[in-house]
Amino acid sequence: MRYFLIVCAIIFSFSFSSFSYTLYWFTGAGIKKPAQKIAALYNETHKNRVVVIAGGSGQVLNEMIEAKKGDIYTLVDSIFLKKAQTHGIVVKYKKFLKLTPVFVVSKSKEKKLKNFYDLAKNGVKIAGGNPKAMSLGKAFNEIMKKLPKELSDKMNRNIKVRCLNVFQIVGYVKKGSVDAGIVLDKALIAKTGLRYLNIPKQYNVNRYGYLTLVSYSKHKKEALELFNFIWKHRDVYLKYGFEVVNK
Repeated sequence: MRYFLIVCAIIFSFSFSSFSYTLYWFTGAGIKKPAQKIAALYNETHKNRVVVIAGGSGQVLNEMIEAKKGDIYTLVDSIFLKKAQTHGIVVKYKKFLKLTPVFVVSKSKEKKLKNFYDLAKNGVKIAGGNPKAMSLGKAFNEIMKKLPKELSDKMNRNIKVRCLNVFQIVGYVKKGSVDAGIVLDKALIAKTGLRYLNIPKQYNVNRYGYLTLVSYSKHKKEALELFNFIWKHRDVYLKYGFEVVNK
């Protein structure tokens, strides 16, 4: 009987120690790659498993709210942070990235589009962002409001598609379906081989990235551990060309 109890205790101990949770990290699509790298580092060193779910910052926020699910949320616009706070799903947050929008240009239009003002030329096709789904859409609208009316009217007429995430925009540009498209930061196109146009400082708007701990988490202790792990490894974003703040 004693031997049986010892065996049961060993089995129970092994089962408990090998038990793990799945944690869900929702992130804006534009900052997905460093998130996946950090998640891989975490999965290599922890018994719990992290799954990264990417999309427009507003898009994945809506998914979390509808499913009432999520442990970590990284986003690139304070507007979506405020929305998340309004829904009571932010336990804590930290600012960790600064992003500066640029326009990426298709290979076939590099000679025609040499500066930002060329985007207002007749016949230029521009891809913008959907303001309801992604930070980029809101940033684009803010930039347009800063422009002189004649210039903004011309550029708005050239918008041919509003995308749900930055990868759709880059995809349209690479295929040549559009001549140019806005992206949140030059780091997003670092390995595409595509040229970009800087937006004049007087018209541009910066966006900031935030790391948040989500109240929907069913594993509070493990989610906080993951939050701290991401914060500790935020320099991974530097390796992908992003500007990290609050070092």
